Amino acid sequence: MSRSDASRSSLIAHGSSLVFLAILASGIFVTPLLRSEVFTLRDHFDYFQPLRWFTATELQAGRLPLWNPYNAGGEPWLANPQTGVFYPPAWLFVVLPFAAAYLLFLLLHVVLLGWGAYLLFSRSASQGAALVGAVALMFCGPVLSLLDVSNNLATLAWIPLALWCAAEGAWRRGGAALALAFLGGEPFFAACGSVLYVGWASARPDGLKPVLRSALVAFGLSAVQLFPFLEMLRDSDRAAGLDASLILMHSMSWRDWLRFVIPIERGATQQFIPAVYAGVVVCALALLGIRRRTWPWLLLFAVSMAVSFGPELLVRLPLTLFRYPARLVPLAAFAVAALAVAGWERVRPNRRWLDLVIVLIVVVDLVPRAWPLLVSAPFRRDVVSYAKSVGADSKFLRAGAIDAHHRTAWISGYLNLYDRRFDAITAAPVASDAWLRVHRGLLENPTREELARKGIGWVISTHELAPAFAPAARAENVTVYRNRITLPHAFLITRSPTTVRSARAELGTSSARVTVHAPQEGVIALLQQRAPGWEVSIDGVPAHEFPIDTFFRGVQVTRGYHEIVWKYRPRSLFLGAMVTFVTLLILFVKRVR
Repeated sequence: MSRSDASRSSLIAHGSSLVFLAILASGIFVTPLLRSEVFTLRDHFDYFQPLRWFTATELQAGRLPLWNPYNAGGEPWLANPQTGVFYPPAWLFVVLPFAAAYLLFLLLHVVLLGWGAYLLFSRSASQGAALVGAVALMFCGPVLSLLDVSNNLATLAWIPLALWCAAEGAWRRGGAALALAFLGGEPFFAACGSVLYVGWASARPDGLKPVLRSALVAFGLSAVQLFPFLEMLRDSDRAAGLDASLILMHSMSWRDWLRFVIPIERGATQQFIPAVYAGVVVCALALLGIRRRTWPWLLLFAVSMAVSFGPELLVRLPLTLFRYPARLVPLAAFAVAALAVAGWERVRPNRRWLDLVIVLIVVVDLVPRAWPLLVSAPFRRDVVSYAKSVGADSKFLRAGAIDAHHRTAWISGYLNLYDRRFDAITAAPVASDAWLRVHRGLLENPTREELARKGIGWVISTHELAPAFAPAARAENVTVYRNRITLPHAFLITRSPTTVRSARAELGTSSARVTVHAPQEGVIALLQQRAPGWEVSIDGVPAHEFPIDTFFRGVQVTRGYHEIVWKYRPRSLFLGAMVTFVTLLILFVKRVR
């Protein structure tokens, strides 16, 4: 056989393996896809589905969702990588029906993870062994547990492909893969992927020069998202320092790691990775694969395992970007899959059909254990139990711990976004440190007057409140109380005498418009948080904004009718967009030369 014939034969074999992996992955999605259903476990239901829906709806309406006015007195929206505004696979939500887009987005990343793993493993093993490793990774519990935290899955999916690019010396593609990993929405996994990329690339004889080139490409392509994200971090709870209990929440225990090898159903001490099982057959093959040349994978497993226990060192990091130590388990599963490739390569007879037998055994072993993660139901937006008036004119505050069995009654996560209700807190993992302090103060001293000053017109609680709060609705074991003296979203404060008058407010995802007829000079207050990037004008003339109650926005107005317009134009976004545009232009020029 000639070299060209051998190359063509190898290409066909690789192509058929990739198609086979895609078909296998589709098997766990086909039923909900045919039924137009979506997965419903945990964060699927009350976090990522409303987040994706709200973002897509804004984009479909031709609006760039820079800001979310409905949570925590407003919060940067596009700056949060989880929204995926600049992540190409997330554009599925703009062009397809939501249920189909939601499942295809997840399916795409499971397939991408398998393809990247296969390509990486096949560099040092047979195609059959690489296929076994890719299937072991795709269907293991730690990976399928990321379906409901899809930003983690989206970022993880690019890491094997990035490492393959590093091993191949494809520095531009490697940089693009790292950029897409960050744009996928999980900065911590993206950082882990970057560290692994440096390790893989530095093993090549080219030196560090290609690594620097990849870093520049990754930085340039992700700048449009990275710059706003860094600006959001600056005044967030992450920069201020999270409480140790939040950082170390969902740490693994030794019993949890036993569940990695043995399918123990109960007794987990963490819930972030609900299905830890990686397969007894896969782990047995991984033990056979421990050899001197596989030490990098063994090191990755050991580091992932050590961090997953939640060492105190994590609390001392200067910027607490890391939470939930159990999130390292999928990286450990990646290492085990790679070791299993080496183990199967070591003992495998020269019979291709045996590769398929092992693949079948792995699938039969893993998928049933993860089946509870795949519960699906029709996608619905009318899930909140209360009338749309609850939270429409003012914020609602939850006084008590959310019962996971009654998420709709608590309007948990981002469920408020379906009906554009105003929530006093954000569900995002990064929040304004100043507002969180305000929120904690409200929970410690929930008087009617203090709640009213912060625009809290509704309180959701399982406890009976003082008679001053009027019961307005009830669902499950939760009661909604009305605070009738609360301030509206916007109002005019005048002196001589001091009065408060309602003003009309229209709050959007990039602007806020307030109209008022002032009988005398006064101050317009808007109960949206102040943040870098907001500019205000009165009747088309730039004006000066000042703080109201330390956190909200205020402007001085004279007597008469006025239109006050705030526009959100964060400089970090425009600077990042320029850097990304220049990077794309340079890459295009180099490509066509």
